Amino acid sequence: MNRTRIYYVSQMIVGCGLALIAVSNIVSGDSDGFVLSISSALMIVGGIGILLGNGYHVLNGDTDRIDIGPVSFWLSIVGAVLILLAGVVSLAI
Repeated sequence: MNRTRIYYVSQMIVGCGLALIAVSNIVSGDSDGFVLSISSALMIVGGIGILLGNGYHVLNGDTDRIDIGPVSFWLSIVGAVLILLAGVVSLAI
């Protein structure tokens, strides 16, 4: 098991979940004005940035440069599962 590759993939899932939550805010139509649209747009840009940045490392094989500790590894996986679950639930509601 390549821990760093799994770490990067879990970070990609975090970026995807962040973008899903932002899209659900825009689709839901809860218009709190200009601030909501700016924050949702920034969340989408940030989520895509996280997704692309970590995807670049996974696809280029740059995962051997760093060593991920066990706490960071498991926190990343738990965070990825929770934010993906929140993204899916926010789209379903």
